Amino acid sequence: MRLRESVGIWIALVILGAVAALAYRSIDATADTLGWVEGNHKVLQQLEGVSGAYARAATARRAYVVLGDDSQLSERSDLDARMAHSVDVLRTSLADDAILLDRVDSYERLLHERISNLETAVERRRTEGSAGETAEGLAITARVRTAREGIESEVNRRLASRDALTRRDVARTKLAEVMGTGGSFAILLLAFGRLRQEIGRRRRSEHALLSSERFLDSIVENIPDMLFVKEARELRFERFNRAGEELLGVDRKDLFRKNDFDFFPREQAEAFQARDRETLTKGVAVDIPEEPIETKRGTRWLHTKKVPIKDEEGTARYLLGISEDITERRLAAAALKTAKETAEAANKELEAFSYSVAHDLRAPLRSIGGFSQALEEDCGDQLDANGIAHLGRIRSSAHQMGQLIDGLLGLSRLTRSDLVREKVDLTRMAKQTGARLRDAHPEREVEWIVHEGLVGEGDARLLSSALDNLIGNAWKFTARAADARIEFRADITDTETVFLVKDNGAGFDMAHAGALFQPFQRLHSEADFPGTGIGLATVRRIVDRHGGRIWAEGTVGRGATVFFTVPISRARG
Repeated sequence: MRLRESVGIWIALVILGAVAALAYRSIDATADTLGWVEGNHKVLQQLEGVSGAYARAATARRAYVVLGDDSQLSERSDLDARMAHSVDVLRTSLADDAILLDRVDSYERLLHERISNLETAVERRRTEGSAGETAEGLAITARVRTAREGIESEVNRRLASRDALTRRDVARTKLAEVMGTGGSFAILLLAFGRLRQEIGRRRRSEHALLSSERFLDSIVENIPDMLFVKEARELRFERFNRAGEELLGVDRKDLFRKNDFDFFPREQAEAFQARDRETLTKGVAVDIPEEPIETKRGTRWLHTKKVPIKDEEGTARYLLGISEDITERRLAAAALKTAKETAEAANKELEAFSYSVAHDLRAPLRSIGGFSQALEEDCGDQLDANGIAHLGRIRSSAHQMGQLIDGLLGLSRLTRSDLVREKVDLTRMAKQTGARLRDAHPEREVEWIVHEGLVGEGDARLLSSALDNLIGNAWKFTARAADARIEFRADITDTETVFLVKDNGAGFDMAHAGALFQPFQRLHSEADFPGTGIGLATVRRIVDRHGGRIWAEGTVGRGATVFFTVPISRARG
């Protein structure tokens, strides 16, 4: 009998020791995560510093190229030095990160390429008396922006991945602690019951009784969590371990035969005893995930398990409690939550900034378009054919820029608008989109196939926009196909339903599939297939917001297929 009790108690000790080690590992991992998160936020701030320094260096030159303002040209060297210093600071922070360092190197080369482009324009302005932005310069600017956004996306992706990993680790740790502590409680309860029976049956053996008590005392004293025992009638302390003394800052002799009202504030003492009475009345263990307690060191937070100790007749005579100090883990979790909220706030500020910039660009675009038209109307007879053509290109470029801004604003709205989930008839939406396209282009002959019964769950407005873009793209890229064909259907597997829009149009090279869903990335020239490069990026954002996936397959000259998933209500095809 004593051997079984000893084995059980040692198993409880091993379990509690393992739980304590797991908790320490969790806290240590959380601290590492916080440091890692702080480092990545520092990288984002430094990247913002590089962008700002580059913007000032570029603005000083553009002011002279576009407006003839040479007030800042003298500061070029200083501004370039600041930009170079900002890049060096960023590169130092990423010294151990080969992937991001590679991207920063590419980003820096683009910055220098853009500055060099502007410097050429400055010299042209000086020598020829006039100059302006070139298509090459604007293309470099777009690549600079894409490179910066790529770095930001990679850092944010890592933050999100680390956050998810930390959450999983915390969940696993908590589960292991609960299971380990529960198992220890059960083993200890069994051990106490066995010991009580042994004492009752072996009163003749004082030596055996004293040995058992010393053994039990050794276990209780070495348990890393606070352990206490109260008698059931007045809930006075009968037993207390060393961990409890250290936690409360009270000597156990001062606790013996006293209750909670002798040491804690009245409101807190009442709460403790209410849980004690609940445990004793119901006769079952009560788990308290979090509760505050006043100690000599201030307020601490405990995870407590209270278990009734019954006699042979099943009457609860004592109450056993084991309390784990979770204050540090709770603070670490709060700090991690704060770090996550800070990252989300920074992303929202960046989105708001993009939205504001896009809005501010509209006024100068309207001026460019309006004044170029006025110039043609008022001074057209003084211009030759080339001059008139140049004005037409200016208006066309202004119009295209306006479309790009509209696309940018659309992407921005997708991240801010609330997602309203409902049952959506995707078949009906696809048919409506096809009808609109046929009405707008009655001269085209297109074989249009939409499968019946395609239904998903999501935001009807956003899903309609996604289908408009996907089907509109298929319509556009089949313009030169002899027997144009567009199909919308769903492929059902054991694990998910995949919707797809398939066409037999221009297609694309799969080597460039990675850029297909990036903003402003076009795989076909504007002259062949006009567009803004925003459509598929918009679709990807919509699918991402619904928790789905999107990808594409294609062959040059043989068509393309875009696949996507969203939550399914009912689908058949």
